[in-house]
Amino acid sequence: MNRFSDDEIICWCSSVSARQIRQAKTAGARTLDDIRRATGACTVGRCKELSPRGR
Repeated sequence: MNRFSDDEIICWCSSVSARQIRQAKTAGARTLDDIRRATGACTVGRCKELSPRGR
């Protein structure tokens, strides 16, 4: 996560930024499931379609 700026969108389908993921980790998230619950990231499944990078 250190290579991403705070405002960079990591999950396009839920509009979750690197900052939000870092905040979830600071608040105690330790697993991907924890981060999903805290941020909504990786729950819609359309990132590849919505991301301008196509991934």
